[in-house]
Amino acid sequence: GSSAGGDAAADAEAGSGKQPAGADGKPGRASKKEVYPAHMRAAEIMKGLKSGKLVSGTLHMLKNTCYLGCVKNEKEQIMTVGSQALNRAIEGDEVVVERLDDSQAQVYEAAAKQLRHGVGSSGQDLTEADVTDLAKEVAQEKSAFEGKTKGRIVSVVKRQIRELCGSISPLDNPLPRGIESLGEGQRIFIPSDLRFPYMFVEPPDAATDFEGKRVLVSVNVWDRYSEIPRGKFIKTLGAVGDVNVETQMILMEHQICNDPWTDEVLACLPPSDYKITEEELKGREDVRKTLVFSIDPPKCEDIDDALSCVRLDNGNFAIGIHIADVTNFVLPGTALDKEASARCTSVYLVDRRIDMLPKLLTTDICSLRANEDHLTFSCFVELTPEGEIVSERFAKSVIHSAAQLSYADAQSHLDGEIEERPDITQAICDLNSLAVKIRAERFRKGALELSTATEMSFELDDETGKPTNLFVYKSYSTNKLIEEFMLLANQAAARFTLDMFRKTSVLRNHLPPKEKSMAEIKELLRCHGIEDFDYSNNKALSESLKNLEKPDDPFFNRLVSVMVTRSMNEATYISSGDVKPQMYHHFGLAMDKYTHFTSPIRRYADVLVHRGLMASLKLQDLPEGMADKSNLTAQLEQLNYRNRMARWADSASDELHRFLFFKEKGPITAVGVVMRVSQAGLSVAVEEYGAEGVVELSAMDWLVLKESQAAHGRPLSPYEGISVHIFDRLEVCIEADTTDNRHRKLKLTFVSLPKAAARLGDGAALGGEGGLGNIEAEETAVMQDVGA
Repeated sequence: GSSAGGDAAADAEAGSGKQPAGADGKPGRASKKEVYPAHMRAAEIMKGLKSGKLVSGTLHMLKNTCYLGCVKNEKEQIMTVGSQALNRAIEGDEVVVERLDDSQAQVYEAAAKQLRHGVGSSGQDLTEADVTDLAKEVAQEKSAFEGKTKGRIVSVVKRQIRELCGSISPLDNPLPRGIESLGEGQRIFIPSDLRFPYMFVEPPDAATDFEGKRVLVSVNVWDRYSEIPRGKFIKTLGAVGDVNVETQMILMEHQICNDPWTDEVLACLPPSDYKITEEELKGREDVRKTLVFSIDPPKCEDIDDALSCVRLDNGNFAIGIHIADVTNFVLPGTALDKEASARCTSVYLVDRRIDMLPKLLTTDICSLRANEDHLTFSCFVELTPEGEIVSERFAKSVIHSAAQLSYADAQSHLDGEIEERPDITQAICDLNSLAVKIRAERFRKGALELSTATEMSFELDDETGKPTNLFVYKSYSTNKLIEEFMLLANQAAARFTLDMFRKTSVLRNHLPPKEKSMAEIKELLRCHGIEDFDYSNNKALSESLKNLEKPDDPFFNRLVSVMVTRSMNEATYISSGDVKPQMYHHFGLAMDKYTHFTSPIRRYADVLVHRGLMASLKLQDLPEGMADKSNLTAQLEQLNYRNRMARWADSASDELHRFLFFKEKGPITAVGVVMRVSQAGLSVAVEEYGAEGVVELSAMDWLVLKESQAAHGRPLSPYEGISVHIFDRLEVCIEADTTDNRHRKLKLTFVSLPKAAARLGDGAALGGEGGLGNIEAEETAVMQDVGA
């Protein structure tokens, strides 16, 4: 980071005595030259902070827009809407914000509805408010930006200087709003991360044709006389569409570290020919003679968990959930531990994995591969045949996995298609029988069936790395089997650590959704004729989702689930001492206490939980970093941020590969479903390709009725007589939008209504199996709460 002295100095020239660009702090233009309000002077800020009129914090933007931000500190969150209220602050800046009353906030929001977005060929007709609304459609933490106090930023205390990737706008592209011409040597830089504004840059040779090139730029200064900031050109990265260049950009955008491991980190590792020693076996339960196996996605290398299931003489089942004992090798305070605590999570992209820990641990020593002895941390649970818990305990152990199965392999055992290893088949059948009952009980208590958008698998060219095909990821009953036992162990870990450490336990918290978010969904469903949508608590919401299901239309069911998921609060890590016990509750899973224990190879939160469990078992003291409440809180904030960035990077990688697929294949016509009708157009989901986008509707050709979620073709237009409603099917043409300088966006255009039943639920179900996918808690952007 860097101080914002340059911005402040530019402001100081005019003095801060002026009202910010209008009387009473209202947005406007005080002179022809002044675009934004002056920032306050230091003395004024100190006085305001002391009186409580002003608040300091860090600005974070909603995904996919630079017009909606939230200023956060330890005590509160204040929302800033529109470029005038943001007043030149950008993502990551440390700022001072002034609270606004309702009438003041409305003035700023009105400005956002009037000011043109005005960037690129497709942005000229959109306002800042339009762009923000579109971003909310797909935001994974939308509800975090709703129902908050509104504010306006009065000072940028510290500018977060970071390098941004993007493109140089072609010279014949329209200029951003308010910019009539470029100065000598100037060009417009378009960040690929939509949370950042366009910038002026001065490349070494401004006349160079940067078409088809990716470049690197850093934010320099932004004075109040300029619509956009000035940036410093650093270098050309490579060609647009080159998978490695594009992926490196995604990693940089999301601040994901992919640096080589330092010598200090590597010095903490065991030797490459490591073997378990007798000393390490002391005090461990030996489970090597018990049948243990793992079930994971195909080609999984970092295997965190394995299961065992033994029938007891009393008719119950002894379940073992065996988790890689990562903390045996990652010791508190070491260089290895510090690096893992900074990275926080492994990151999974379409074509690569960026590990939280060195590969010697993640794919070799700690990975629970078959036919090898491995050190584990086990959760042992005795269950009745009905899935009721009789007892649960934790212990360090050693296992010898008999088989390394994919979900499809395990499903074949479950379906009786494999004759070899009948012992494994029996264990999987027993586990599945228990999982079905445990799952049913969870849903009876109000757990929610949440889903993300369609999860796709890509086939990649061995030489270029570009996608040659894509298909919907197939989920099996065995996915749910694993989910249930991971949930079981995670819940037990939360109970166990919390009993011992009331103030410093790591928990996973999921707050109920915001009223406004759910009311919006209720209104959308009402426009489709569904009146009884009750979201007063998680049990009522779960029942409502179940009741509106259409047996002949699984896509509709998944689509509504996706919409509900996107309206949820984000699940986060919390320290038990930071909130009241009633706040421990996990809304989506309908659990009083929950944490993450089952994936320490790829999640640092689980490493912390393992250490808490070891301290609870008196195997070691609680590390200083966890015993110190403020230190633990800071680490969990880092975890939450890094997890969010990892999810966004995963999403951006998917977006990139889908774009490259359509760029290579050319336009394709497919059937999509309308998720929402707005002035910007029809938000459409296409299950077959996992694609989403907005079908723009010309005001000359269409009458858009947002209140009834319908669009009607105007008389004498090409669409006369055509009406489109929410959840209708329509044929769209999907193609790569090569005019969009981010080079990841798909363009969807209206083709026609299908000749068959147009309304979703009228028997024209799409896709069959798979679809938006029953990707449960682990996979959903909001939840991410199963350790499978």
